[in-house]
Amino acid sequence: MGHKKVCLDCKISFNREFDSGSELTYPCPECGKSMTLLPHRFRPPKKTDENKWEVVKFLIDNGFYYQHISEPTIIDNTKYVEYPDNLREAKEFVIKYKNQARK
Repeated sequence: MGHKKVCLDCKISFNREFDSGSELTYPCPECGKSMTLLPHRFRPPKKTDENKWEVVKFLIDNGFYYQHISEPTIIDNTKYVEYPDNLREAKEFVIKYKNQARK
């Protein structure tokens, strides 16, 4: 399954097959900085949508790399939580699910 390599500074993303040798050091073609590897389920905002890119950066800085975040249900099944679209909701999300962050 593919992944997305994302440059938070340039606000660009590329679909890439998983490459175990370069996933952490893939350089951005525009600025040369290291890109962030995110799962295929990540849907990048438009390059011009500054507010949504701010949310993406905030979530990643807090250990949420668009991995599955689960919320237990009553019947012992797992329900995956959707990622927030605005900064206010992202702050609440980070507090509520901090035990599932990757940091």
